[in-house]
Amino acid sequence: MHTFKRGFFCSDLSIRYPYKDCTITVPMLLLMMLLLPMLFVAVVEIMRICKRFRTRLYLRNLWRAEATFSFGFIATYLTTELAKHAVGRLRPHFFQGCQPRLDDGSSCSDPQNAEVYVEQFHCSNENLSIRQIRELHVSFPSAHSSLSFYSMVLLALYVHGVWRGRGGVRVLRHVLQFLLLMAALCVSLSRVADYWHHWSDVLAGALLGMAYASITAAYVGDLLRRRPRPVGSCPPSLNYSHHLHHQLMADNNNSTAKVHFLAAAASASMTTTTPLDDIQDSDVEDSHDSQDSQDSQEEDGSDNEEMEDVYKPQSSHTPTPPHSSPIDLTHVV
Repeated sequence: MHTFKRGFFCSDLSIRYPYKDCTITVPMLLLMMLLLPMLFVAVVEIMRICKRFRTRLYLRNLWRAEATFSFGFIATYLTTELAKHAVGRLRPHFFQGCQPRLDDGSSCSDPQNAEVYVEQFHCSNENLSIRQIRELHVSFPSAHSSLSFYSMVLLALYVHGVWRGRGGVRVLRHVLQFLLLMAALCVSLSRVADYWHHWSDVLAGALLGMAYASITAAYVGDLLRRRPRPVGSCPPSLNYSHHLHHQLMADNNNSTAKVHFLAAAASASMTTTTPLDDIQDSDVEDSHDSQDSQDSQEEDGSDNEEMEDVYKPQSSHTPTPPHSSPIDLTHVV
């Protein structure tokens, strides 16, 4: 790809910094931000299924995690390189590395070129190769910053998605996430300290890496979705409903309707349902409530009939004896 050749002012002090070797070289960057994160993911996937380890399941989970990470890493790298060659910003050590000379043979040390914007120039430093001269024009944005922030932010989101726990375990998870982000920050700041990038180059690279990490985690790896609460977990209101259930049973042992109501409430609080299940359960409960109301009405009717039979006053008249047939006395003498 052709790199845009940007001009400069001879009086620009931001591109006159001394040349220094990189603290974090490109092989070190690939080792820290590509190979080590992929190895970390491979180890974590083993730990996730260690109790029921299956080779096919492990390879499938590993393929999904590594493919997600690699997709975002390649996308971040391509976007950064495209921006580098399209903008063509000069590095802070451009003057010392290039030693530019104008096409008319003059240099920036000449007084007439102090306030001139130079567009036509060539590098007079014969110790640099064509590739090294080309690298002097690709300062914005920082590839070290974008790739390191992408890798560490995505790895922090991955840890947040797979590492569950409470108390001290959650604190350890947050400590690990903090260390990952600090590693990305240290790599990025080293580019400013070595005079290989301006601070705005590092900031732009960090924002680019975080944006790609968030997009990859949300839409490619699906790491930001809310995990459903496991079935069978008891909400905090269970103990209260259980205590209320026993209290009302002690107050009225003969109230069958209240006992059924509290038992249904306690059993409903012990299960976790989705909103769709709540809608379906409400219809079922309505039908059950109508059926219970009909049964209660029938029971109330039968109870009323029994009460009427028990408390109904007896009649004062005595029952009449059955009519007997007339006695034939003709045979009596």
